[in-house]
Amino acid sequence: MTATTEKPSALNWDAQPEELLATDATARRQLDEHAQILPIATVRDAAAHLGGRLRRFWFSTLLTVLVVTGGAVAAAWMPRLIGDAVDLVQAGATPGQLWRQGGLIMLSGVLQAVLAALGWTLVSSLGQRVLAGMREDVIDRALDLPAQTMEVTGIGDALSRVADDVDVTARAVNNVVPNLIQVGFYVVVTLIGMVALSPWLLILVAVILPMYAAGTVWYLRRTAPIYRRERVAMGARAQGLLSAIHGIPTVHAYGIERRETRHVAVLSETAAVLGMRVMTLVTRLVKYIVWPESIAIALVLVLGYVMVHVSGAPIGVVTAAGLYVVSLMWPMTNLIFSLDDVQSAAASLTRMVGVIESFDPATSPGPQRPQDASIRLEGVSHAYGSDADGEENIVLHPLDLEIRPGERIALVGASGAGKSTLAAIIAGTLVPRHGRVLHGGADLAAADLEAIRAHSSIVSQDVHVFRGTVAEDLRLVREDATEEELRRALELVEAWSWVQALPRGLDTEVGEKGERLTAEQSQQLALARIVLRDPAVLVLDEATADEGSSGARVLERAALRVAEGRTTVIVAHRLSQARAADRILVMADGRPVEQGTHDALVAAGGAYARLWEAWAG
Repeated sequence: MTATTEKPSALNWDAQPEELLATDATARRQLDEHAQILPIATVRDAAAHLGGRLRRFWFSTLLTVLVVTGGAVAAAWMPRLIGDAVDLVQAGATPGQLWRQGGLIMLSGVLQAVLAALGWTLVSSLGQRVLAGMREDVIDRALDLPAQTMEVTGIGDALSRVADDVDVTARAVNNVVPNLIQVGFYVVVTLIGMVALSPWLLILVAVILPMYAAGTVWYLRRTAPIYRRERVAMGARAQGLLSAIHGIPTVHAYGIERRETRHVAVLSETAAVLGMRVMTLVTRLVKYIVWPESIAIALVLVLGYVMVHVSGAPIGVVTAAGLYVVSLMWPMTNLIFSLDDVQSAAASLTRMVGVIESFDPATSPGPQRPQDASIRLEGVSHAYGSDADGEENIVLHPLDLEIRPGERIALVGASGAGKSTLAAIIAGTLVPRHGRVLHGGADLAAADLEAIRAHSSIVSQDVHVFRGTVAEDLRLVREDATEEELRRALELVEAWSWVQALPRGLDTEVGEKGERLTAEQSQQLALARIVLRDPAVLVLDEATADEGSSGARVLERAALRVAEGRTTVIVAHRLSQARAADRILVMADGRPVEQGTHDALVAAGGAYARLWEAWAG
């Protein structure tokens, strides 16, 4: 059967975003989530962050300011020189004087061109260096975001900040910021030059400048919130599109192509309508700018007449004044719209800085480091969000637990009993709602992040094989690992034989567009990485759950070998894993209901005994 898709209707540009979102509750919810999950910095905090980065390149910043100022002075010097040339002609100057004045005018033009080109290069270079550091920090912090945050918000918003926001800021750094700085300096220096030329021109500046300022403030205040909403809508759109693409089999299975198409269309239309609202404001601003431009031309004619016939000013001064006014019209308009582009980029910058400053592994959380391989949980509990009545969905009730160094514990129980949640909390990949988790005496909430990551590792049911060779995939955890160490790790998890059988052995490309590995082989690579990383604490979260009986036995043997000598927590899907553990915790409804050795629990005849009887039978 061929799936049919609904032809999208023409976009109503007069529609309000709220009207579009009212047609799709899922789109509205997703947009609301993206507006509050990942932090967004204030403009002031973003400016302070940017200033701190510029201080790291203080010499380049100072040199850039000097060059751009020099270019602006050279540009503002030219109208004055042309005015002087008019006075020389009127006074009957000699050809030598005129040639000399022409040479100064040419020198001014050359200096302006050279310094403008150099200034543009310096500004772009400085901006790219600053942006490169920010791009790396955004990606670094995005990868450091807590797992539960990514589960709630999805990858769309983080991807939008790493891709869309960085791209918008990069375009501003390459094109807008250099232009803004140069035009801004030119406008300031030209206004100063006008006032210095004649006090009469102060009237022109006092009348026209507030009109431009008022138009700029009116425009920027209205577009700033629109740009922020547009960036949020872009993140929600990315998440909606990713969800639809990743869920294509389900979409086809249930025949909900039209529903998903409309869902993505609403998010896209919301972003588009917000962009069109900005363009409407642009049109209104352009209509307004005509007034100060026209008034400026009229005033310079009136003031020029007064300056010549009342105060006796030379014709050249009036000529220079006219050139100043004409030369300011386009730069003033350019400055306003450059500020608009910068404001658009600032909306992206605040989102980037929000991610960067939300978490800093260099200074956070603290200096504590694990002293041994023991684990202690004190009053740990967890809940995910709230239900329709506002009650927390509790998945783990308060519990205390102590695990000795080298002890192997198995978590068993029905689906939804809280096993995986407890395992993730123990591994440190999930922050509990209440209570403390201590590794070797170090509270994970106040411990050195890198030390904790080196101390404990988790292997879940879903593992990822990165694109590259088998050797590169294994060396992700230890770049200096030798081929002999790679071989020993693969032998320990019973993977060396099939790796040797690959077309190029360890140098065979795997992952996306490479050699396709089975789920069992992917798990073996993940376990081999654990061998190379050599953590003191290991959490195995149903790492063999979906394998067939033969593959499960291979992985079970590999997991037990890797766990040897480590403090290990196993979320046991196969009770044969639990049987080999030093202690078993039976979970039910988010709390442990039994614990002990396999033999003791079977003899007790409780919940575990019933599970074992069903599994063994």
